[in-house]
Amino acid sequence: MYFIDKQGALGILFFFGAMFAYPLSGYAQSSGKIDINPAPHDLQKFMQQVLPSHPRFTAARAELEAIKAQYDAATKAIYNPELELDAEKTDIRTATVELSQTIDWGDQRGAKTRIAKYRLAAAQARFQRERQRLIRDLLIALSNYQNKTRLADLSSQRMKLMKDFYALAKEKHAAGDLNQVELDLAQLAYSEAVLNNAQILAGQVNAEQSFYALYTSHGASLPELVYEFQNIAIPSDLDAFVLSLPQMRIVRADVEASKNTIALRESESSADPTVALRGGKEDKQSLVGLTLTIPLYVRNNYRAEITAARSEYLQSEQLAQQAFRDLRRDITSLTRHYQLTYNAWQQWQASGQVSMKRQLKLLKRLWRAGDLSTTDYLVQIKQNLDTQSAGIELQNTLWSSWLTWLEATAQIDSWLQLNNIRVQ
Repeated sequence: MYFIDKQGALGILFFFGAMFAYPLSGYAQSSGKIDINPAPHDLQKFMQQVLPSHPRFTAARAELEAIKAQYDAATKAIYNPELELDAEKTDIRTATVELSQTIDWGDQRGAKTRIAKYRLAAAQARFQRERQRLIRDLLIALSNYQNKTRLADLSSQRMKLMKDFYALAKEKHAAGDLNQVELDLAQLAYSEAVLNNAQILAGQVNAEQSFYALYTSHGASLPELVYEFQNIAIPSDLDAFVLSLPQMRIVRADVEASKNTIALRESESSADPTVALRGGKEDKQSLVGLTLTIPLYVRNNYRAEITAARSEYLQSEQLAQQAFRDLRRDITSLTRHYQLTYNAWQQWQASGQVSMKRQLKLLKRLWRAGDLSTTDYLVQIKQNLDTQSAGIELQNTLWSSWLTWLEATAQIDSWLQLNNIRVQ
């Protein structure tokens, strides 16, 4: 390793001594394993149908295939042999054949192969991460779309309710049972419902278009997002769990690639000799020759490139430390956020929701009988509808929190049982 000072070196050494003690392919997670209840079958089937042909998935897979091809290219020899044919006719006829080969004395091929190996490992982890991000984005967009649709349905009910209320208020005002102030209040309530409905419908259109911009299959049946959410906890061995995630596998592979870049720069500064064997005829005499060519790195010894590679390696180590801390913080924060939202949802369900239709009928009967003022009637109607709206929004927040946590902890594949869509 290359360090700037002894104190900074010890910190990096202890951190990465633990980090790189694990293989790049992943860790045993006996203490950090998370048990996830599988998603509903129709949702699993939906994602299995959508994912393989999605443009973002196809693009990520193409990128991975390109990195695989780059790895294959890195394993090939650096220098090809060269064949030179020379013929000359003067007073003396001369013909020669020369075969030359430059020797990879500094082992550039080995350094490039190791770099490509780690870049391939990073690409595989990146492919897994991008695939899970796509799934999260799709399902969050679907959740938002269905949430806005439910809110639009509720808004339509509210507008119809206020329209009927206003019509009845005009009848009561004509009969002398309702004063002008209360009639105006009923009209304002109806006007407000119309304006709110327009805003909610606009939000529904935006959510619909955002979803179909990702899904791209208009008219196809969509699964209803229904799931028995479960409580979760932070893995007991959080450090090992964080190190096993694709986000950290990418960082760790990049660090190893930077480390091997130093070896590549050192190999490039090595003087690679060229050996040439020549044979031919000069008139009737045979010619045989051997040539050794060694480049002289006098004007440029390539030490600056090595120094730059060492600094980049040190930079990547420092950034990896910060990435580990950030990811550890994110896992803790997202877990806590989901727990709070889940507990609120459980309390919401346990509270037992009063039948909206039954309550609205009761309020309407009390108002018509004169046992409830117009103001109190509208206040209670608004409270009832706002409560229903809050429940819909809470469910959407729970879905968003759940999916974000699944993506951050790399549990989406396990949740959706996507065993048939893997990196080969």
